[in-house]
Amino acid sequence: MRATPFEELFRDAYPALLRDAIFAGGNAHEAEDAVSAALEEVFRRWDQIENPRAYARKATISILIKNKERGQQRIRDRIIQRGDYPAGRDTDPGLTVWEEQEWVMQLLESLPPAQREVLACMVDLFPPKEIAELLGKTDAAVRQNLFAARKGLLSYLAATRSGQFRVPGEGR
Repeated sequence: MRATPFEELFRDAYPALLRDAIFAGGNAHEAEDAVSAALEEVFRRWDQIENPRAYARKATISILIKNKERGQQRIRDRIIQRGDYPAGRDTDPGLTVWEEQEWVMQLLESLPPAQREVLACMVDLFPPKEIAELLGKTDAAVRQNLFAARKGLLSYLAATRSGQFRVPGEGR
């Protein structure tokens, strides 16, 4: 029995969508939830969508970001209620792989969504022109977001090295 176009999309795109969601700052569970929700949306709107793969990618990242922002707000609310505030984090050569991954996710979360999205595509080795097409942006907008992401990560790293900690996502 031959697979439907949606089944082919699901089979071919799922691993890349999952990877994109993780690169955009989600853990495995958050990424799976976002990809599933996005693919459900693609299935519901299949006949209305011009480019299902691009739509699925954009929806995955959007859903992931919305879900993470809701979760971060709940965490901030609990921290404020308890009066606990996070201490600065210095890099340590003895960090476990998990801690290093969490630190990278924290770095990515310090970026605005558009910059995270472009950086995730760059990690997937897409050239700026393809990223622009995939995200529905101009080449100039992609280059600007990439430049700003690199600059933001450098300033974030400099601030953490100097002991000036800021909670990712705040102060934008």
